[in-house]
Amino acid sequence: MNGRAPAAIITDQDRAMKNAIEIVFPNARHRYCLWHIMRKLPEKLESHSAYNVGLKTAIMSAVYDTQNAEQFEEKWGQLIHNYDLIDNSWLQGLYAERSFWVPVYLKGVFWAGMSTTQRSESMNAFFDGYVHSGTTLKEFVDQFDNALRKKVEAETTADFQSCNQTIPCVSLFKIERQFQSLYTNAKFKEVQAEVWGMLLCNPSLVGTEGSISTFDVLEEISTPDGQSKIVKYIVYFNEDECEIQCTCALFEMRGILCRHAFKVCQMKYIHVLLEKYVLDRWRKDLKRR
Repeated sequence: MNGRAPAAIITDQDRAMKNAIEIVFPNARHRYCLWHIMRKLPEKLESHSAYNVGLKTAIMSAVYDTQNAEQFEEKWGQLIHNYDLIDNSWLQGLYAERSFWVPVYLKGVFWAGMSTTQRSESMNAFFDGYVHSGTTLKEFVDQFDNALRKKVEAETTADFQSCNQTIPCVSLFKIERQFQSLYTNAKFKEVQAEVWGMLLCNPSLVGTEGSISTFDVLEEISTPDGQSKIVKYIVYFNEDECEIQCTCALFEMRGILCRHAFKVCQMKYIHVLLEKYVLDRWRKDLKRR
């Protein structure tokens, strides 16, 4: 990458790879694939009598519903105690390496929306139909060029559509219109998902200190069992600088402002966001190299 080391790396829990990354890329933020870890829950814990009557839900809540390290530590400690898992070696290992996979420890690092290795594993799909187990090295080189050409053509088509086809706004929210004019269609759809999510958010002003106002934003979230729960997020708004930050850290991790921040912007009658919240990597008016 032009002599620049990657800032963030996602892998599975391979020990050799972890050691190599520490040596070769000492300044990179390394994380484990969350999907690979969570899919092991049944294998490792399904034999527990309470797995389907509280334990699984408690683990999911500790991992996904906590907003900071203190909350995670508290919930993790409670589930270990409540379900008598203090001697479970697998959970002990996960806890020891919690900074590599638990979302609250990974906030503040830009991951472009990735928390799993599935995108890197999609290279299988990239070569699908071009190479197979019997492909020679010479054939691979030729087929690689063909596969790459197809990918470039697909990206060119997507760029053309972004520049010539406009996705309608789903609201009268002026910030949505700002992103409609600037972002590629694919990324704008992600912004729209957050705009839709505003419907389930209820903000309230907690207090103001100087130019900074603090809001509690309660969001109703659907659970896998068809129920719903209320999760609280905290949004900070700097009136003087017109800067906004949410404890969900969606912008810091994915480069898109969250529904909680949008809801506060709506409440404060903010109609245009600062340029710092519009990332060049998602813009459709910039030429790609």
